Amino acid sequence: MDKALLELFWEVPVIFLSLLLLTRLQGKKQISHITYFDYITGIIIGDVAAGVLADPHISLGRSMLALGLLSGLTILASYIAEKSRKVRKLTEGEPKIVIKNGKILENNLKKLRLDLDNLRMLLRKKDAFSLAEIEYAVMETDGSLSILKKAEHIPVTPQDLNLKPTKSTPSIELIIDGEIDEEKLKEYGKSKEWLMGTLKDKGIESVEDVSYMEVNQQGDVFIDETNDRTTT
Repeated sequence: MDKALLELFWEVPVIFLSLLLLTRLQGKKQISHITYFDYITGIIIGDVAAGVLADPHISLGRSMLALGLLSGLTILASYIAEKSRKVRKLTEGEPKIVIKNGKILENNLKKLRLDLDNLRMLLRKKDAFSLAEIEYAVMETDGSLSILKKAEHIPVTPQDLNLKPTKSTPSIELIIDGEIDEEKLKEYGKSKEWLMGTLKDKGIESVEDVSYMEVNQQGDVFIDETNDRTTT
């Protein structure tokens, strides 16, 4: 077997473990919160790691040194950014207002290279299907859009009506993929006999015929059968 191919058997694990370690050292951050600086740095680190695997003429030692330096600089930049707002603005940028007092700020849109079609798409993702509903809109550093709707378009809350809603709790999944979750059933305080009786009341004879079953805090039961008897 070719020497270059044999070297991959130990180079690949070394690169893999190094990337895993460097990623953990850089800390956890949700994909939706990654800034352009993080994105570009990630691409460069990935490209360096891939280079040594794709090109046998690139030494592993040189690539490891480059990975270490890049990761070290990234960690250092993140640390300094935490301490200095000026550095944070340099590495992450700053939010920009794109709608103010219900008016679109075209100049800021141009600076962001954002057109009206993309702005409307981002608004729709926020359940705002009309620009007339928006009082303020801010483009965040991670590329997401934060909005404040006009007062007449803000949904009424129980607090607005001086109501005291009951405490919300998640629904409990009792059956998933035709299997009873014994722990959740016990948590709900019901027996298997109760569950089977509930299924029979719905005309279902076997647990295996149920794709999903849950019960909410009001005791309402939702059941989705594996083979739904519906017409298309």
